[in-house]
Amino acid sequence: MKLARTFGGAKPRANWVAPMALPLFNAAAIAPLALSIAMLGTSGANAAVQCDPKGLERPHLPSWVQMPAPETLKTRGSVGENPAWYTDIKLTPDQVRQVCDKGLKAAFLNWSSGAYNQAVLAGAKDALETMGIKLVAVTNYNFDETQLATDVRNVMALKPDIIFYSGVDPTADRAALQPAVEAGVGVVSFANAPGGWTTGKPDNFVTLISYDTFGNGAAVAREVAKRFPSGAKLGMIYFDANYKIVNEREQGFVDELGKTNVKIAERLPMSDPHTTQEITSAMLARNPNVDVIFAPWDLPADGVLAALNAAGAKIPVAHIDLGFTGATQIACDTGPIFVMSSQLVYEWGRTGAIAAALHAVGQPVPPYVVVPVFAATKDNLKEAWDLAYGGAVPLPDAAAKCLPK
Repeated sequence: MKLARTFGGAKPRANWVAPMALPLFNAAAIAPLALSIAMLGTSGANAAVQCDPKGLERPHLPSWVQMPAPETLKTRGSVGENPAWYTDIKLTPDQVRQVCDKGLKAAFLNWSSGAYNQAVLAGAKDALETMGIKLVAVTNYNFDETQLATDVRNVMALKPDIIFYSGVDPTADRAALQPAVEAGVGVVSFANAPGGWTTGKPDNFVTLISYDTFGNGAAVAREVAKRFPSGAKLGMIYFDANYKIVNEREQGFVDELGKTNVKIAERLPMSDPHTTQEITSAMLARNPNVDVIFAPWDLPADGVLAALNAAGAKIPVAHIDLGFTGATQIACDTGPIFVMSSQLVYEWGRTGAIAAALHAVGQPVPPYVVVPVFAATKDNLKEAWDLAYGGAVPLPDAAAKCLPK
């Protein structure tokens, strides 16, 4: 896939470097902070305003990425909003020029520093640069609500017009971001929104960007059914926490699996993703004849692999979220992982930036916007990886060496 062409105006990122987590700062330290942010990359603090409407063109999607009518999707926003596809979020060339003329500033309050987050940030940065919006701060609160509140207070000293973030606790998020919306800053949320907030309530809450949650799990279930068309016994490890998007994609997996010959032999809860080795060992002790195991995402899958290795068991593994370990195992046939699902992660970031720009020029934005999902197998791994990460995170060398050139 030639990213420079496929992703419109997005730039190839052969040498992507993970953004650093910025230290705490106060008003007296704003000047050195701005300097450190500028050093994150050439698009971190735009040296010159660029205005390129073509840079916002959407990528061409292969036939294995499905976008059914949005009203047929089960996923809903935080307060029950109906979904709209990301392709509905777009600016006319004249609107892009209006945005460029405003000289807007944005802050990205990252919630983690993993590959997934690198891709979201990269998508946002590329779209912001295309619209002449300066990214003046990138922080990482690492799922720490106290740090999120601190980051909001700190970046407000830089007077941003837009804040991007993803939430964990709806109540704490709302309290942390209240000063921003009261000051007129447009807030775009990824995955989870502050409790009770939706577009226009409060006035400057722009939208919630997410993905087809149920479809994400269903995509994995369909590949499991293809692997075991005559039926199989599945061991499922699920996330035992009230976390909407993970709960919904697991439910999508269960719902779709119910249409197949694969049956769930045992479901075991997981509240800490670092405990899946012990959980998997217990599952194998009680059900030594399971044919396949489901893990909720890539980190818990690492524990599953450790347990299988310790037991000398060769049981296929399916999980959600396209990760490094799974990509290499799928490409090289060196381990039990045979399918993962993903979303247009890079387009998450780009869509958030475009939505914020629409809000800035007074145009309506749907309250709940989603990107499509897909399964990644050996048949489509390279294209799936590039489509998900948009060139921001390269496919691991170990995996690339095992795939056709």
